[in-house]
Amino acid sequence: MSTAEGRAPRWRRELHSIRARLLLVNAFLVIVPIAGVSFARTYERELLRSEEEGIIALATTLAATVRVADAPALAPPALAAASRAAAGRLRAQVRVLDPGGRVVFDTGPEVVDLRTRGRRLIPASLDRRAPRRVAVDDPAPAGETFASRPEVAAALGGRPGRYARAVANLRGFRLFVAEPIRPSPTGAVVGAVYVTRSTYPVLLSLYWARNALIKVALGSLAVGTLVAIFLALTISRPLRRLAEAAGRIAAGERGVSLNLGGRDEIGRLARDFDAMARALDARLAYISELAANVSHEFKTPIASVRGAAELLRDGAADDPEARRRFLDNILADAARLSALVTRLLELSRVESRVESRVPFDYRALVTAVVARYPAASLTWSATVDHARAAPEQVETVLTNLLDNATRFSPEGAGVTVKVEGDAHGFHTTVADRGAGISEANRAQVWDRFFTTARAEGGTGLGLAIVRAIVEGHGGEVGVESREGEGSAFWFTLPRRL
Repeated sequence: MSTAEGRAPRWRRELHSIRARLLLVNAFLVIVPIAGVSFARTYERELLRSEEEGIIALATTLAATVRVADAPALAPPALAAASRAAAGRLRAQVRVLDPGGRVVFDTGPEVVDLRTRGRRLIPASLDRRAPRRVAVDDPAPAGETFASRPEVAAALGGRPGRYARAVANLRGFRLFVAEPIRPSPTGAVVGAVYVTRSTYPVLLSLYWARNALIKVALGSLAVGTLVAIFLALTISRPLRRLAEAAGRIAAGERGVSLNLGGRDEIGRLARDFDAMARALDARLAYISELAANVSHEFKTPIASVRGAAELLRDGAADDPEARRRFLDNILADAARLSALVTRLLELSRVESRVESRVPFDYRALVTAVVARYPAASLTWSATVDHARAAPEQVETVLTNLLDNATRFSPEGAGVTVKVEGDAHGFHTTVADRGAGISEANRAQVWDRFFTTARAEGGTGLGLAIVRAIVEGHGGEVGVESREGEGSAFWFTLPRRL
């Protein structure tokens, strides 16, 4: 965690966490159906307005029927037939009233089909054991006249009337529309068309819609909560542990390991993180070991140079023979130090930088390198010629092995290079006829700074460079040797074309 993040308030850090983002996503999933419930209320108002406009249009149309009727009766057959048809389709109640508000024609009570057992729509007094049809009656007021109702009074006065009242035996309310009847557009009012209809069908459809949306909201809330908990346990917590482990490594702690055991991307990330941590630990151990080895190797020639310089300062310079001997020692130690530095730089470059690997002719490369050594001979028995690697580094491997082989071979003895291979890779062996390597030294020849030819200027880094290059290409190195019979150093090189 950075310093700026550490100073931020906890709530602000939580807002940027994956856990908070997951919760926001799940909250959105819950808000959508809740918003749908709110929208249902708006939709309900629109449906009721549409219902009102529908029965207004019905009443207006029925009132106009009297004007076009041939019979002078207030309820001609055409009006009666149209009223019954409309009442049947719309499940409404249609009445024709005379100028005193008394009923001249009536289609009968509105019949409602109770298709739900919802407590909000059916009064507790009704039996809910089975769906049933209920007649929603609208009895006339005292005196058998509707003239006392404001909507009817308005219609008999020549103006359309609108009203809404609660229903006695059903939840919701009922819409009342009264439309004046005039035989002619300018004539006197001779009655009114009185249409009533309950809002139960609208409430029923909205009831089911709201119930479905509420169930969806509750289900989304439950599922979203479970999903958020699951994701927090499987994503947020492992990532937090990874972040804590990375912080511990950044603080210098070693041996940090994290094994989540999952098969998903986070599990693979954790395994790669463990591999990275182990590689860092190995690198630190390597650097520590290398520093110790370099210190040990540099300590002897530096001490020799310092001793010779002190002796020259203390008077040995007056003796020409002593001065020449000490100066020769200083030059030899300086040459050894220079060779060590050069080899160390080469080893560092090999181990720290990945050279570009390209297809090349391995047979041509081996032939060219062997041709530089008069005592060396090549035997090629591979069935393929090309490989994919860093040609310069492979050339360094062959050169180091041939240098060692020619250095330790007796005068006039030859060095053999044998290459075997197939479509998978090459197996190359460089053999000499020298004194061989003892069993005790055989296990150390690949170690840095190990050499049996220190007096001849050996640095002990040539074979270490060989091993670093070959293993960096995914190959292996080895040696076979017996004392008095020579040594055979070999390495493998994958083709990977």
